[in-house]
Amino acid sequence: MKRRRILFAAAEQQEIDCAKQAYNLYKTRLADNVDVDFMLTGIGVSSTCYRLTKKILESEFEQNPYSLVVDLGIAGSYNLNKFPEGSVAVISKEYFGDLGFETPFGFETLFQNQVLDADLFPFKGGAVHLEPFKDEKLAKLLDKYEKGVGVTVQTITGSKQKAEELCNKFTPDIESMEGAAVYYVCLQERVPFVEIRTVSNAVGESDSSKWQTSLALNSLLQVCKEILDIYC
Repeated sequence: MKRRRILFAAAEQQEIDCAKQAYNLYKTRLADNVDVDFMLTGIGVSSTCYRLTKKILESEFEQNPYSLVVDLGIAGSYNLNKFPEGSVAVISKEYFGDLGFETPFGFETLFQNQVLDADLFPFKGGAVHLEPFKDEKLAKLLDKYEKGVGVTVQTITGSKQKAEELCNKFTPDIESMEGAAVYYVCLQERVPFVEIRTVSNAVGESDSSKWQTSLALNSLLQVCKEILDIYC
C-alpha cells in the first residue's frame, strides 16, 4: 500500500499547534500508511520559500516524498460579508501583492510592466493557482468551504487606503504574508498543496486587540481535525 505523507505548515506557533492538537486526537486512528509532519515556515515569503523548499527536498532525498502540503494560518478578510471572523477560506489562487514598481500612478506589478510573463509557469494570469486534487475524499471535504482569492504582502495592511489599493489591483478576499510563497514552491516542486485560512479580523484593522484570534484558531483546529479524519 502506497504511503501518504502529509506536511502541515504554518508561520506561527499558535497556528501549527492547532494541527498538532488535532493530530494528538487522531493519531491512534490514522491508517498505518499515513505519516504526518509539522513545520514552522516563519513569517514572510523569504523564510517560507527557504524552509519549505528545504523540507520538500529532504523528503525526496529520504525517498519518502510529501503527498500533500497543508498551509495553515489565521488571516485578515477584505470582505466580512463573504468571510466573517471565524470563517474558513480555501485559497483558490494567490497574488504576490507587493512585487513590482511604485510609480507616479500607483503600484504596478512586474507583469503589468512585462518584466515577467503573466502566464509563464508557475503563474497563470499573474497568480499562482490551486490545482485539482486527485484525492477524492480531500476534494469533497474542501468543496464544503468557500473559495477565496489571496494576496500575499510583506507588510500587514494597516489602513483603509492601502486596503482599497490592493482591492482595486487584485480583488482579494484574504490577506496573508506567506500563502503565495507556499503555492509557488509546491508548484515548482510538483507537490500537491492547499492553503487554508481562517479569519481573525478585517484587513486594515491594525489594533490586534480587536482581532478575533481565538475564534479563528478554533476554526483552524476544526479544519485540521476534518482533514485528518479522512485519513483514518
